[in-house]
Amino acid sequence: MKLAPTLAVLAALTATPALADPIDEQAKADYHQAKADAEHAQMQKQDAQSQANAAQEDAAASKAEANAAQADASTLQAQANAAQSQADTAANQANAAKTEAYDAQSRADQATADRNAALDRAGQARDTIEDRN
Repeated sequence: MKLAPTLAVLAALTATPALADPIDEQAKADYHQAKADAEHAQMQKQDAQSQANAAQEDAAASKAEANAAQADASTLQAQANAAQSQADTAANQANAAKTEAYDAQSRADQATADRNAALDRAGQARDTIEDRN
C-alpha cells in the first residue's frame, strides 16, 4: 500500500464536517477496522510462517538424527534393535514436525487470505469514502 494515497485519504477523512453522514462514518469505521484486521492478519501470517520455518528446521534435524541412528544400527547387529528404535523415534518426530510444518503453512495461507480479504475491505471502504466526498 502506498503512503501518499493513504495520507490523502486520511487528510480527506479529517477534513469532513463534524456532522458527517452516518454512512460516511460507518465507511470510515469499516476502513479503519479493515486496516487493523489487515495488520493483525499480517502479524498472524508472519507468526505462522516463523512457526512453519522452525518446524521445517526441526523436521530436517529429526530426519538427520534418524539417518545417523539408522547408520549406527547397521554397524553392529547387537546394537541394531536399540538403533532402530532411535531411528523410528526420530522418524516419528520428523513426521510430527512435518505435520506441524504443514499445519503452520496452512495457518500462514489462511492468514494471507484473511489479510487479503481485509485489504479488499479496506479498499472498498476507502472507495466508499472517496465516492462520498
